Amino acid sequence: MEQAHRRHDISDRVWDLIAPYLPGQAGQWGGVATDNRQFINAVVWILRTGAPWRDLPPDYGDWKNTHRRFCRWRDKDIWERLLEVLVHDPDYEWLMIDATHVKVHAHGTGAVGGNQDMGVTKGGLNTKIHLAVDAHGMPVRLLVTSGTTADCTQASRLIEGLDADYLLADRGYDSNEIVEQAEKQGIFVVIPPKKIAKNKESTIKNFID
Repeated sequence: MEQAHRRHDISDRVWDLIAPYLPGQAGQWGGVATDNRQFINAVVWILRTGAPWRDLPPDYGDWKNTHRRFCRWRDKDIWERLLEVLVHDPDYEWLMIDATHVKVHAHGTGAVGGNQDMGVTKGGLNTKIHLAVDAHGMPVRLLVTSGTTADCTQASRLIEGLDADYLLADRGYDSNEIVEQAEKQGIFVVIPPKKIAKNKESTIKNFID
């Protein structure tokens, strides 16, 4: 009988989709991974439950080795590349970007070294997720930074190389650099001007007109 915590394991259908793009396979440069599927299931369990790494059920493997491997994949941008190759036929009529804060869990505040991506705000330690989604709200690009990173500083990376008709964002992304980059990519910008902006016509008005 399957243990209850295994209900978070990925299905055969999902595994068939992602397996060809994972590192550590026979014929690739480097060593052959012991069990990519078990590792993916372990990461999914952590993400779904929000538990500390040290509470990883033993049948998923040693939590320290699993965490180290997760960090190696992060540092090598494997997770980001995996997301990009699995985005299936995105609808780029609209490209929407935004960011949100994620409060750092107490168990994550004492780690030493590594790519922590945590910033001190008045609410404590925070991380920020920057996301670009298509017209259906499906993610096409995701970036993680310190919670103190301004939203607009990541816009260039979020839209780089994407071929969309319209770019939608809030006034936090109102900057000449973002507008110029989007227009060079052939994207019509729909961003309200900042309240402090002077002599600046809203791109929303232009769009409506």
